[in-house]
Amino acid sequence: MDWEKLVEQIPTIIKRVREDYILNNMIIRDDIFGILEKHCTVVYYPMENEINCGFHTKRFVKNKLEDFVYINTAKTVAEQVFTAAHELGHVWGVATQVCELVGEQGKLDSQVEERIINRFAAELLMPTNEFQKTFSAHIKELNLDIHKLRFADLIRVIVLQMNDYMVPYESVRRRLVETKIITQKLGDILLENEEDILILVDAFLKEQNTMLDRVTAKKTVSGLRNLLEIVEQNGEISIYTIKKIKRDFEIDDISKVDDIVEISIEGEKYGEN
Repeated sequence: MDWEKLVEQIPTIIKRVREDYILNNMIIRDDIFGILEKHCTVVYYPMENEINCGFHTKRFVKNKLEDFVYINTAKTVAEQVFTAAHELGHVWGVATQVCELVGEQGKLDSQVEERIINRFAAELLMPTNEFQKTFSAHIKELNLDIHKLRFADLIRVIVLQMNDYMVPYESVRRRLVETKIITQKLGDILLENEEDILILVDAFLKEQNTMLDRVTAKKTVSGLRNLLEIVEQNGEISIYTIKKIKRDFEIDDISKVDDIVEISIEGEKYGEN
């Protein structure tokens, strides 16, 4: 299987997605959550001792196979964003689409599938042209010489890239190699020294007003409040179960502020010429 041919097809799939959803902003960042929620049910819940950042699964709901994605909100925002993009690739069946475009048939190896999905997530969140442009802009902004770049200065620029695209360090490191900004050899050196580098990354992050390293610990399911209201009205599940779900997901009671109020807008009525 020719890896380069597979990679060449990924932008084609991303272009289709952007056309379908009129995504004019090339840098998606945390808008990825809204895109993901349009395609599946997303469960956001913190699991402190869980290594996994998230996963995708399919379940039968009323005799229909539905997609579900879990996002571990005990992880940082950067990790959640990349996880959402990765799982979106699974929901869309990106790996299968890529193989079909290059004429590959048969069952896809799981490792190859994960590799394709990771590359898709990177391309979606960090488009090549934009990624190269922002890297060059940061080099100029910091008045650095690209040909005589100190190790610490490279890490500083990487942190700025992390903040630009709201992704973790490892995602930017890989993307630097994929977009040929740095050589594979330098990319490997960065990987080998990751433990020491992450200390530098944390130091530079502290100097920025960023959400990257924030843990949201969010507890919700996309559309959960509306769904609970429907099943509560229809009596489909017990009140005890509804109360337990509301407690587990910390759903606030909005009935106390559910009064009807009149809203007046100055000038002409909205929507009229």
